[in-house]
Amino acid sequence: MSSKRYVSILAVLFAISISLAFVGGCTSNAVAPNDSLIQSKLDWMNEFFSPNGAQQGPGLGECPVLFDTVVTEQVNSSKDEFKIVFGKEEIAFSLPKDALSSAATLAVHATKYQAPFGSFWLLDCGPNGTVFAKPLEVTPNQEVTESNSPVLYYFNPATGLWEVEQITASSNSNLLINHFSMYGIS
Repeated sequence: MSSKRYVSILAVLFAISISLAFVGGCTSNAVAPNDSLIQSKLDWMNEFFSPNGAQQGPGLGECPVLFDTVVTEQVNSSKDEFKIVFGKEEIAFSLPKDALSSAATLAVHATKYQAPFGSFWLLDCGPNGTVFAKPLEVTPNQEVTESNSPVLYYFNPATGLWEVEQITASSNSNLLINHFSMYGIS
């Protein structure tokens, strides 16, 4: 192959990659998604699903609800744990010792949706704004997500957008939550 043709092909590939970067847009995610599937989920959520009711189209409210429950747990300052279980799927919440300065009643409203991209767990955790001195560990088992790397999404009420909060390296890894708010796991 001639060097002129090689340089032309590289120039075209470079132009395509630059155009894709601009078409894809920029996000203000806490963790930059490293996977196109994660980014497409995030884009869909931000376009079609906003917990504050600013939906622009068919969002999670239009998706089939597979499971919906509220778990309320009285926890204390020593290590404590509670779980949400749906068949073989399990999401464990582990509160490290001294994460809270005193006993508290925590509640998690968990809804599992069948979204266009697969299953999505919406976790509305409260009391909203509860801050932990040490992060609460959330551990979804392998059946919760359809991939080996669960993703924790956070709804940022200040921006009205979903953000990628954490991507785990493997299934059964801990997702860390520093305060109670609205989260999603996929």
